[in-house]
Amino acid sequence: MAPAASKSLGRSPSLPSLSDESSTRVGTAASSSSCPAGRETASQQLVGRSSLGSLPSLLLPRSRDRGVDQHGASLLVALGCMRLAEVADFRRLVLQFPSHGAGAKIRGAFRTRVAELLSAVGHAALAQAADALALVHDVDDGSSSSRGFCWSKTSAISRLEPLLCPHKALEDRIGKLAIQGRKDVSLLASCLQVASGLQERGLVREHLPSAVSKQLLRWSESVQLTELRRLQPVLRRVVEIEPLMRSWLEQRLVRRAAQGFQLCPGQLGGFAQLLLDIQESLRPLDGPGVPVLDPPSVYYLPPLRLAVLDALRLVLLRWPMERLANEFRGPVISLCQAFPLDIGVQVRLAVSARTVLELEACAETVLMEGDCVYLQERLLRWATFAGCAAAEGFLCPGPVPLAQLLGGPLVQASVAFCTAAVTPGCAEMPSGFKGHIPQLRVRSLELLDAMAVVKRHLLMQCSDIEAAEGNRG
Repeated sequence: MAPAASKSLGRSPSLPSLSDESSTRVGTAASSSSCPAGRETASQQLVGRSSLGSLPSLLLPRSRDRGVDQHGASLLVALGCMRLAEVADFRRLVLQFPSHGAGAKIRGAFRTRVAELLSAVGHAALAQAADALALVHDVDDGSSSSRGFCWSKTSAISRLEPLLCPHKALEDRIGKLAIQGRKDVSLLASCLQVASGLQERGLVREHLPSAVSKQLLRWSESVQLTELRRLQPVLRRVVEIEPLMRSWLEQRLVRRAAQGFQLCPGQLGGFAQLLLDIQESLRPLDGPGVPVLDPPSVYYLPPLRLAVLDALRLVLLRWPMERLANEFRGPVISLCQAFPLDIGVQVRLAVSARTVLELEACAETVLMEGDCVYLQERLLRWATFAGCAAAEGFLCPGPVPLAQLLGGPLVQASVAFCTAAVTPGCAEMPSGFKGHIPQLRVRSLELLDAMAVVKRHLLMQCSDIEAAEGNRG
């Protein structure tokens, strides 16, 4: 047995001394053979504290294995206690051994231990795990799978691949973390960043970033839109890594705008405020979707901007005046003013058209001598909305509708005609309304004040039109 041992690898080159804990472990394990038999040796303590039980038995030193000398056996034992932060130090030790014979066994144990560490790495240590994989990538243990990847198609071997191959171990771990954290965009961003970096360096297969991106797509489909405001910094980092995130969020916002805001009060203002908040960081109203034709304006607009414009047109067409007066202000006005050339212009036309149509409907009620008390309340709501819209510059009817609105009490569908019909004491009041004068006196002054505000804005627009025509002439 002695001659056979002398023909083997023999005594390995002297190991360089390390100043950290890894060198202490190797030295302690080397001196374990002199400990008395009834006392637990240092090597046994290292093996007990490590997870070497999960390693293949062929990687552990045995008394009848004459291919590994005392120093190599000590290094094998110390590898069982290696931590992720010590991979670089142990790599310098392992590279002292050749890539054949007993040195291949030590190098294989090193790669297997790194695979074991990578298979259990946490979210916070993904960057450190990527560096460790880069360090072990070029450690050759003499096998055909040591350089690069080692994925096998054999079912019996495939179960051991995450344990034997560091690349497969980290790839599986990142995929598992992405699935477990599919509701945490911060964790998904870290996984995607590490996976993209490893894929660019050729350390993992190309499908890993795509698998993480698929989890991001599912997150974008299920996240509450109100969370986008809080997650702007994280989403900005995700967009830099995965540009498709902007398209996914844009499609989600387009579908929300298409659903309308008819059900609950305040939804329109909240959605408008959300778009204003995330516009600076994510810019969803500027694309990146292909522009779509808007038939009324004959303009090509980004998908989300067109969806918002269609939703506002539907709101201005169907909502009652009371709800318009309460919700068409604040963030909605700011959103329209942020895009004055498309949303602003089209909303201004829709507001003016709805204002004229509502006053014409009130005039028909006057002619039919309907419920005058309800008509007075309806005119008061109309004046409230028209005054707010005119103050923000969104009530701009054309010359013909403007002349009709500013007509006298005898001009049908004018402000003066509708106001005089429900104001006690006016000669233009229909005879059918005179029996309700006590009820009409309750809110007559409030109506007169609101109509005066609307008329003042309309007169200012009329003077501007006359001034513009004078300058043109």
